[in-house]
Amino acid sequence: MIDLLRSEQIKLRTVVMHWVLAVIALAFPLVITLLTSFFNGDDDGWSARSLVEVLTGTSFLSVLLIAVIAAASVTGEFGFGTIRPTFTATPRRSRVVIAKAIVLVVLALEIQITVVVVGWFAGSAIAEGRGATMNLSTVEAGTNALGGTVILAALMAVVGLGLGLLVRSTPAAVAALILWPLLVENLLGGLLSLIFDSSGLAAWMPFRAGFTMATLDPFDGPSRLVAGLYFAGVAAALLAVGTWSVNRRDA
Repeated sequence: MIDLLRSEQIKLRTVVMHWVLAVIALAFPLVITLLTSFFNGDDDGWSARSLVEVLTGTSFLSVLLIAVIAAASVTGEFGFGTIRPTFTATPRRSRVVIAKAIVLVVLALEIQITVVVVGWFAGSAIAEGRGATMNLSTVEAGTNALGGTVILAALMAVVGLGLGLLVRSTPAAVAALILWPLLVENLLGGLLSLIFDSSGLAAWMPFRAGFTMATLDPFDGPSRLVAGLYFAGVAAALLAVGTWSVNRRDA
């Protein structure tokens, strides 16, 4: 397993697209957060809650990009046929999937923990230098929301990997990861709410439930913990189906 992990690390970091997406996932929320703190730090309305809202809001793009990296890391191998030598060397394909999942989850955690830690402390320092008072303990559910972005990033890596194993096409996987949470779920949620006359159904859409973990004010529906467990179950199921598909189909 150690050799497999090393192999997957090498494959992940030798693709330029992965580096580009990882840099954007890391830099975008930090740049927006720090610039917002600088230009609004002297505003009487700027507070620790404002900083957390900006940091969690911009992190949604980061977690989507992490999912894209995870999906592309496996669809690219299927597309170029480089997955075949791996499966030849390791006939138990589930071991390869587990190794990929571990490497991708570690990458997701590294990116999002860096975003949260640097974003909060650097953003707070800049805002305090501009005259604002920053104290995370004054923000209700602030720590939970920031921690939720980290857990969400890890789960999105699993979702991206599972989807990539299923569709084996980078364009299809990327389209699904971008359009489904941002467009399709909103349309389906609105339609279900009209049919069943209940706005709470939309909150049970998989990605929307996942995003609840990283939201200061959760949507109407499941609690942060329940939503997180639900989305974790969806991620695990998608990875399990993807693994089953890999074992059943030719590489």
